[in-house]
Amino acid sequence: MVKVTVYIPTHNYGKYLDKSIQSVIQQTMDDWELIVIDDGSTDDSREVLQKYKSIKKIRVIEQENKGLNVTNNIALRLSNGQYIVRLDADDYFDENLLLVLSNVLDTRSDVDLVYPDYYHISENGDILETVRRKKIDEEVELLDLPAHGACTMIRKRCLVDLDGYDEEFRCQDGYGLWLKFLLKHKPYNVNVPLFYYRQHQKSLTNNQQKILDTRRQIERKFVDDHNGGERPKTLGVIPVVRRSAYYQGEPFIEIAGKPLIWYTLNEAIRAKNLDRIAITTDDSEIIEYARQFENVITLSRPEELTRTTTRIENTIDDVLNQMDERFDYQPEAVCILYITTPLRMSYHIDMAVDTMTIFDVDSVISIQEELSYCYFHDRYGLKTVSKEERGIRSERNAIYKENGAIYLSKAELFRRGELLGKRVGHITMLPDESLKITSEYELWLAHKIIQEWRQRDRTETAKRADCHAVS
Repeated sequence: MVKVTVYIPTHNYGKYLDKSIQSVIQQTMDDWELIVIDDGSTDDSREVLQKYKSIKKIRVIEQENKGLNVTNNIALRLSNGQYIVRLDADDYFDENLLLVLSNVLDTRSDVDLVYPDYYHISENGDILETVRRKKIDEEVELLDLPAHGACTMIRKRCLVDLDGYDEEFRCQDGYGLWLKFLLKHKPYNVNVPLFYYRQHQKSLTNNQQKILDTRRQIERKFVDDHNGGERPKTLGVIPVVRRSAYYQGEPFIEIAGKPLIWYTLNEAIRAKNLDRIAITTDDSEIIEYARQFENVITLSRPEELTRTTTRIENTIDDVLNQMDERFDYQPEAVCILYITTPLRMSYHIDMAVDTMTIFDVDSVISIQEELSYCYFHDRYGLKTVSKEERGIRSERNAIYKENGAIYLSKAELFRRGELLGKRVGHITMLPDESLKITSEYELWLAHKIIQEWRQRDRTETAKRADCHAVS
């Protein structure tokens, strides 16, 4: 038995493969084996690998294309190492990665997985930024930001105990493993950048839609498999006023041939994780319109809760009181769905409830990560919100902005007059899904997205579906 098995799955990454393999050969720790699995490449990968077949510590496997997770499990079965780590063919190690990470597992018997910070590099290998991860236990306790799928070292016995990788999915192997891992084992991280992570035109991480789609599917399957399918009994609440602060947010203004309110009602009904749906309003026309939708409860809002200064917490408390009095119904959680974010989909609602279930948080909100530098005005003018230097992206200083599409919190919080609790989880939405209508431009943009962008998206559905279920 060797100490560490490194494996490199490659599919048409011959351009980068030599650099990746050399970064293993040049490690300062010598107790390793390397398994390179050519997953049906049609480029020059086999020619690149030919010169390594005679090296004793390296095994080269050639196979028909099977996808990442199947390949991961093949590597697991072939491995002889006490620890195992994947290296993607377009990335490469710092020379000390195996030494540093294996030393953590050698000296920390309570730790079963360890991962480092990393360098984000361009297609040509130029360092774009250093990415710093939050220190587990010291800086973060809610572990809803997973370790990187590659360049993370794990005890082989733990990976075997977790039944390896889920072959139902063809990507996002690290996220599914992370959720299973947290049930039984402890992760750890070192704040030293120890690998070079390349993003380029072919990189899977560029396809954000595919990543988010697959994560939603992984979370749903995880809750079904590990929680008996039990989720908090969740009431969806759609608060609607006729006199919006922005006329573009009026409930019956048309977007792509449908009234604005239709989009939220339609997606709420389609959501699998909402136990019941209620609309609260002071307008009789809105009530009549909502009654056309099956299983939507209409609630008249008291006059004192119709003012523009009314807190949403008070409105939800009234909804909870009415649901209790009229239907003897007490939900465990409430999901607020504003109609001014019409491009939110049913699967976003479902993912929010699954996220609350998996991480046992008090609240979940929908967000976008803000990658631009943000400023506030202090005594001497503009000052950056983040204290990090340019060229260093720190998880501890990351900025997330809510998009207003989903506010999910446990019902007891609203009873106490609170919107969000102490432990707040999140779901990430794409820019075109996060549009909030507060202007004429955003109204026009919503038309365009629904009529043109989403039509184009439908042609990509088959490609994204390839990430789910083995072909």
